[in-house]
Amino acid sequence: MTKKSRVGLIIGLVLVLVAATGYAVKSNADRRAALKKKPERPPLEFMARDIVQLTPRVLSSELVLPGSVQAVSQATVRSKLSAEVQRVRVREGERVSVGQIIVELDTAQLKTQLAERTATLESAKAQLAQTERTRQANAQLVRQNFISQNAFDTADSAHRAQAAAVEAAQAQLAQTMLLLGDAVVRAPIAGIVAKRHVQPGEKVSFDAPLVAIVDLTQLEVQAQAPVSDVALLERETKVEVEVEGLAGRTFAGRVDRINPSTEPGTRTIHVYVAIANEDSLLKAGMFARARMQVQRDQRVPSLPMTAVQSDAGQPVVWTIADGKLLKRAVTLGRRDERAQLVEIVSGVGPSEQVIATKFDNLRDGLVARIVGGSSVDAPVAGNPPRVAN
Repeated sequence: MTKKSRVGLIIGLVLVLVAATGYAVKSNADRRAALKKKPERPPLEFMARDIVQLTPRVLSSELVLPGSVQAVSQATVRSKLSAEVQRVRVREGERVSVGQIIVELDTAQLKTQLAERTATLESAKAQLAQTERTRQANAQLVRQNFISQNAFDTADSAHRAQAAAVEAAQAQLAQTMLLLGDAVVRAPIAGIVAKRHVQPGEKVSFDAPLVAIVDLTQLEVQAQAPVSDVALLERETKVEVEVEGLAGRTFAGRVDRINPSTEPGTRTIHVYVAIANEDSLLKAGMFARARMQVQRDQRVPSLPMTAVQSDAGQPVVWTIADGKLLKRAVTLGRRDERAQLVEIVSGVGPSEQVIATKFDNLRDGLVARIVGGSSVDAPVAGNPPRVAN
């Protein structure tokens, strides 16, 4: 082989090696680019029954008002005099009737006072009789001009003064007899003894509490209503009452009275709900919740509750616009629990297509489309979105 031939062979081998190296580099680059390129995600498909639109409706809102059960008729019997408690005839939980003796106070001092004032009255009456006789005698003498008119006036004044003393003695005696009557304390109402404040042997002062009586035959719930909801309340509105401690039981009631003024410092108004004490289960002081349906007159734009989700505490809905998912923050109004509807104050327009069924893992911008016909405006549970093949 000549020198020239060997040089040509070497050059050809070098060119083949360079070409092979370039092809390998290009193949590796193509493979890396193919690995980096993500496959296109197929669009999410939602059934038409999963899509709703904002629709005006008249909502029946449910108000839930907290409150407590209280007796319409209850009384705390207090002492009308200062004395020692001699006997307490009732205990907590016992039933009493009107006029029944419940407490007896010591009357020894009052009986002594009664005897003293009775004697004082008898003495005053005797002196009155004496002054009456003197006055009549002086009246005859003044007519016969045996005494002066001044002497008769003196006798007449003494008679009048003694008559007043008799009236005073009678009043003092009546007061003592009244106190004796107050020493025997009677029940002012029929009911059940809720609290016995005193025990025999205790010394009580005037107006000290003795016994508390509660009539459980007529009860009411004193509920607190926000000022903003008072305009929706009316007398005779039917109410369902739930009572703490009586799970699974509800009691029928009605709005009996609405307080005309707010409570200072709370900006709430007391609403009184009359309820029947079925089977005598309810007791005064129980915590209760009054549920009532109130209907608004005007129609308001609303969506099914299933269409509203929460994102970091903010209510949101998912819409489909221009073939993509879009998350919209909304402002809510009244809720109709029975119809499962909620008022949408702002955030969504009436022509927007809203997903009414709750789905997981939805994200802004995902490609989506609606299949299966036209959308509906009522909440119907749908199947999970299908991904196109």
